[in-house]
Amino acid sequence: MTTDSDTSLLGRAPGLGEEHFAHDGLITKHAIRAVAMAALRPMPGQLLWDLGTGAGSVAVEWCRTDPTCRAIGVERRLDRASNARANAEALTLPGQFEVVDADLTGGLPELPPPDAVFIGGGATMELATACRDALRTGGRLVIHGVTIEAETLVAQLHADWGGELMRLSVETADRIGRLHGWKPARTVVAWSWSK
Repeated sequence: MTTDSDTSLLGRAPGLGEEHFAHDGLITKHAIRAVAMAALRPMPGQLLWDLGTGAGSVAVEWCRTDPTCRAIGVERRLDRASNARANAEALTLPGQFEVVDADLTGGLPELPPPDAVFIGGGATMELATACRDALRTGGRLVIHGVTIEAETLVAQLHADWGGELMRLSVETADRIGRLHGWKPARTVVAWSWSK
């Protein structure tokens, strides 16, 4: 984990390596996170909801783009919420990133209207609809998933609402004995939509 709340060490460009975050292994990987940030399009003064925030890596990246950007992460697991809070303290300015302990299966907690929403896992049609309704005009909704259920959901959202649907596959060089080869990460389906 790295401390760089003012971005003077690592800069503002999205795609920080996973080694800069406290996490339990379940984190949006840096290449996929950079793609998510391109779809979320953070702008000065805007608010992101990062639902199922996990380590908070997307919210952290959002906040680092501009000191006036803010994020609210919602996480049901206390251990992951603790990691997100540690990452907020180490990698964002005070007050930029707030973590709310809540289980989204019971509905969205009371939150200020967002300019963008990221759901990195656990999306449902009900949650997507609630986010769409809460978004400000011009707001962006981005959903990523790695499961067959997530792929089915985003395909349905794309059919019903439009937007952009893509599948992202990343492979990194890795050792195979004394040689090297490509190690694939899980394929991510990514859907983005603007209100």
